[in-house]
Amino acid sequence: MDFVTLAGLLIAFSSVFFANWLGGGEVILLLNLPSAIIVIVGSIGATLIQSSIQEAVRALVLIKWSLFPPIYDFNSARASLNNLAHKARRLSLLALESDIEALGSRFSSRALQMAIDGTDPYLLADRLHDDAVRIYDKRMKSVSFIESIGGYAPTLGIMGSVLGLIQAMANLDSPEALGHGIAVAFVSTLYGQGFANLVIFPITKKLTGYVDQELLYHQLLIDGICGIATGKHPYRLELELNSYE
Repeated sequence: MDFVTLAGLLIAFSSVFFANWLGGGEVILLLNLPSAIIVIVGSIGATLIQSSIQEAVRALVLIKWSLFPPIYDFNSARASLNNLAHKARRLSLLALESDIEALGSRFSSRALQMAIDGTDPYLLADRLHDDAVRIYDKRMKSVSFIESIGGYAPTLGIMGSVLGLIQAMANLDSPEALGHGIAVAFVSTLYGQGFANLVIFPITKKLTGYVDQELLYHQLLIDGICGIATGKHPYRLELELNSYE
């Protein structure tokens, strides 16, 4: 689990409540379920209108990366590719049949299987590059879906505030109730800004970093496996792969 994300969320929200407390505000005024519903549920609903259910499901799966990030061990991958290169040079490419799962990912297993099956190395590189780009584009669509939720949240917050003011105006004959109603009404604006800028946008930034890292990892696998397929010397291959971090 990525405890940095949890710590960041805790610090961000604590700062809001602490600042409100220092200013003499009542904490209970910041806790408003109707405001949370219109901002969070409304933003998700608006994003669903512009998207498909498949994109929503993929985004839901991807958002887990913010707490349980994928691990791309470049050092381990380089070492495994170097071992495979030595084995292929010492025996043959067909001898790697038992090592298809050695790199531990579906992408690498498919790539190595294609190389063993005798796919032309240059055609193999093109196909694998296209696959890596397709995976990247699909991931970024999920990131864009999540980012759109943050884009709608501030507007939904304003709508919630307007709705709250309408309800507050119904109490013009009661000054105390009117003042409390106006205070609660503006909580929706706070929720909209907070949900977007303290939750959604930081998470999408982190997810974008993971997606970029995945693409770089796939490129490492492509260069390594295609280098093995072309019979590149293991030490030369190792030097070329050392540029990936």
